[in-house]
Amino acid sequence: MNRSLKNPFVSVIIRSRNRLPYVLEIIDVCLQQTYENYEVVVVEQSDQNLWVQHKAKFAELPEHIRVLRFEPLGGSLAKNTGVANARGDVVLFMDDDDIPVGNDWIAHHAAHYEDPTCVGVSGRIVDRHNEPFRGRSRKQAYSHCLTYSFFLRGRDHANLDIEKKPVDWLHGLNASIRRSHVVKLGGWYPHVTNFDEHSFCFRLRKALKPEEYLMFDPKPQTCRRYNIEGGLGKRFKPLSELVINHMHYYHWVVRPNFPLRFFLWYPLIMLYAFYYSARWLRRHSRFIDRFWIRLFGLRTGQSFIILTELLKLPFISLRFLTQKRPPWDGKLPAPVEG
Repeated sequence: MNRSLKNPFVSVIIRSRNRLPYVLEIIDVCLQQTYENYEVVVVEQSDQNLWVQHKAKFAELPEHIRVLRFEPLGGSLAKNTGVANARGDVVLFMDDDDIPVGNDWIAHHAAHYEDPTCVGVSGRIVDRHNEPFRGRSRKQAYSHCLTYSFFLRGRDHANLDIEKKPVDWLHGLNASIRRSHVVKLGGWYPHVTNFDEHSFCFRLRKALKPEEYLMFDPKPQTCRRYNIEGGLGKRFKPLSELVINHMHYYHWVVRPNFPLRFFLWYPLIMLYAFYYSARWLRRHSRFIDRFWIRLFGLRTGQSFIILTELLKLPFISLRFLTQKRPPWDGKLPAPVEG
């Protein structure tokens, strides 16, 4: 049985690369929190020249702000490394291209762990402060919030403004979890670029006891910062790379966890993955350095790109079916000394 944590020690883990000024802004929000029983662990992977420019500012921070320097690790391994070096009962994740809202952010997360059956909490993600619910249907958003579709795509709806309990998965940011569960299960599979949350959440769902749950709470909020490029660079990736990232997810994460569904519905799953990659290109991409777009303009050029990549899809799918999944020992890395 999990312990009731009335005043848990919370480790805020910030994964960062080449955004040190924005990390300092996040730390400033943390230093203004009403909750006092916490530390901040920055998994810092910036280029040496940038680090030299800013390290004096980090040296002035209080002792409970720890900055650990590494060569670039990738998103999942950086998260695993943060957990391995955290000292808290609860770990709370924040990325360097977003920022917490309000001075009760940590307190809102921490309060839920007094309930021993609460294992993890995902908070609300907004585009601006004091943002109202912006979906078409609050009822549908509630139904789909942090659930999986039949083809095991993680449905989001994190702008929801009402609490939901239980949910199927937790975000990669503005989400907290009992550290003991991560240590026991080994963390996140390090060989996928996008959708890395699910490699852990699939295993977590299977490991939860009947009375344990994950939840969504709209009170702890994080604001997206669209004025800086996201850490994974999705908004500037070509469609071919977006499709490959989906291939990694389905072949290396979904396949070992749901083999029967994966093989029974394989052609439809591949078309489904392609559809969401193409939809991302249409709705969110800023990628324009491509022959078709320069020749025909944005919309028509994107159509040509989508068509050419669709024709490649059967060959890409076959290649991934015959590839070996990169191995992983399923363990967190050893903590660094000091």
